[in-house]
Amino acid sequence: MTVRTSACPACAEPVGLGDRFCEACGSSLLRKGSTSVEAVAKETARKCPACGTVCGTTTEYCDDCGLRLPDPADRTTIDLGSLAGVSDRGLVHSRNEDAIALGRLLDGTTAAVVCDGVSTTRRPERAARTASEAALAVLLGAEAPAEPVARVRAAVAAAGTAVATLDGPNPLPDGPSCTLVAAYVADGKVTVGWVGDTRAYWLAGPDSRLLTHDHSWAAEVVAEGLMDEAAAFADRRAHTITRWLGPDMLPDPDVVSVHQDGAGTLLVCSDGLWNEAPEAGRIGEFVAGAGQGATPLAVAERLTEFALAAGGRDNISVVVIPLEGAQV
Repeated sequence: MTVRTSACPACAEPVGLGDRFCEACGSSLLRKGSTSVEAVAKETARKCPACGTVCGTTTEYCDDCGLRLPDPADRTTIDLGSLAGVSDRGLVHSRNEDAIALGRLLDGTTAAVVCDGVSTTRRPERAARTASEAALAVLLGAEAPAEPVARVRAAVAAAGTAVATLDGPNPLPDGPSCTLVAAYVADGKVTVGWVGDTRAYWLAGPDSRLLTHDHSWAAEVVAEGLMDEAAAFADRRAHTITRWLGPDMLPDPDVVSVHQDGAGTLLVCSDGLWNEAPEAGRIGEFVAGAGQGATPLAVAERLTEFALAAGGRDNISVVVIPLEGAQV
């Protein structure tokens, strides 16, 4: 086994794949970190837009007039330069039950996670935020397996454990739950793992394609030949998921590593986007429409605005990772 190393930017001592801090001098090796919406919410007092009352950080409604207060999670933007993500509440739901987490190490190792809370469970937004951060910590951590598929599986397992124990050792079956898609990019190779119907796409012109397959009722009846795709997705059961992370479900991810020479864009997203444009080619057209040289953040915002313009019927989360000349 070959262990890839690079040098600490502060003291030039060798550092290993996945190391977050230099053992010699203690300097951070993260180029930029992820943003925790929950941490921001804990630190920021909120002002009521109607009456001006300054309310506590954990208060959902204004103490004086009763208006629902803005939530920092309603719109989350993370811009790491070489990759970026947006998570938006949409126009229909009262809160954002999606979450994103992304990061990049100095050696170029990149990871992104998108989670979508299961709305029929209690506090699904807690599950999504907890799972995204737990998975990212493993994907970019020094202690996880070096082999990419094993690393992604370990990340999903860690996310599953974190979600399953949110309510303590004896959680109720309807405790916080979510879906998850995680992408790990290292040494020119992309590995994607998922549970549920959050998706990953490879966007490269005519070679654009969906990398994942949904763990949902519609996808499974189509795969078994019981219904055609149009009929299945028109059924009211279409988006009923068959796998998730939660207290009553063991993590059971599918994981793929896909190889293709050439440049393109890796996109991970929740169904708030792909419900409006499920075909990889159509999403690729929106990405290309951002223009040559558009930043990852500009592309993520363009896709988010498209989903909002289409009705914003669900929470929308999008992470954009351009890969120039990589093997995917």
